[in-house]
Amino acid sequence: MYSRSDRLKELFREEVILALRGVKDPGLSGFLTITDVELSQDKKTLRVFYSLMGSEREKHGTAKALERAAPYIRQVLRKRLALKLIPQVVFLFDETPQRASRIDKMFLKLEEERHQDS
Repeated sequence: MYSRSDRLKELFREEVILALRGVKDPGLSGFLTITDVELSQDKKTLRVFYSLMGSEREKHGTAKALERAAPYIRQVLRKRLALKLIPQVVFLFDETPQRASRIDKMFLKLEEERHQDS
């Protein structure tokens, strides 16, 4: 059985993704993916982790756009969900996919070097 916190996290994740589709900010560019959400113990803060495929300029622009969109996202959550407390939404860039890609490249390079030495 899932805890209330786990169910809330999944609900917020789905609702944030839906609400982001309604954001019409030109700063949102690149391929945006919501990777995870964390709900604070007191349930007053929702940290939304995202990754972005794009240039550094697109990453910076998207970070600013998400910061501007956070109050709108919270408002959408308030309208759509019948909950007493709607948390503040904070967007945080998740570097895990980039780190995983760098590690994969290093493994491939090591494998190539090993085959060249044989």
